[in-house]
Amino acid sequence: MTAKEIHQLIYTSLETVYDENEANSIAYLWLEKRLQLSRTDVILQKEAIDFNKELFQQDLKRLQKHEPIQYIIGEGDFYGRVFQLNKDTLIPRSETEELVHLILQENKSGQLLDIGTGSGCIPITIGLESDIITFGIDVSASALTKAKENAHSLNSTTKFQLLDILEQDLSSFDPLDIIVSNPPYVTYKEKEVMDKNVVEFEPELALYVEDDNPLIFYRRISMLASQKLTERGKLYFEINEQFGQETADLMKKDGFKNIEIIKDFQGKDRIVKGIL
Repeated sequence: MTAKEIHQLIYTSLETVYDENEANSIAYLWLEKRLQLSRTDVILQKEAIDFNKELFQQDLKRLQKHEPIQYIIGEGDFYGRVFQLNKDTLIPRSETEELVHLILQENKSGQLLDIGTGSGCIPITIGLESDIITFGIDVSASALTKAKENAHSLNSTTKFQLLDILEQDLSSFDPLDIIVSNPPYVTYKEKEVMDKNVVEFEPELALYVEDDNPLIFYRRISMLASQKLTERGKLYFEINEQFGQETADLMKKDGFKNIEIIKDFQGKDRIVKGIL
């Protein structure tokens, strides 16, 4: 088969699983990651390609079961870099890139802690793009293993630590200038309307909170941040669009000022930030 024929086969196989644009993007991504072929190669290359047909069929079956291609190939793109992923790390999303971009615009130095770091994409990126010294913590040892691998492969000096933020405090860290977190914020009742590829494959530990306590992580992190941040230190949250004002209110109670709710590229409340 030619590259174009492979693309068409993947696309056709996924038409009933994803919408047209998503199926098309997945087909191109598979060709890029598995066969190192660009979109231009797919269009222009006329010769038949020698490739691992058994692996191709395995991947196709997994894709047809809604498994995200990022987990199949074991990596995802974030802010111009490739991050290794496993079943215990969330797939990096463009909304989080917006959060990172905002932090980089507003801060040039200092010490930053990312709470619930997952693959480490937030602190590693910020550390590589600035003079900010970065740290990451997570409750998942498996996620931290992948974060450390990412730091090593990307030549990042970000340090990681296993820590349960609901049970432990931040006493092991010196005073911090910036705290950022994209904690679990999807309520279980929202699970019913979410895409199958998220519900069945992305880590529940990193996604969901109880319906009757959706701000549990925000409340805890805001309180700890008010104790650990330096004067004029900054707190940044990625949030559930439903709870922007509630998140801002609890930060205000903890002494934060200049609190802003910022919309993402889709016009949804996505970031809340404040200064201590």
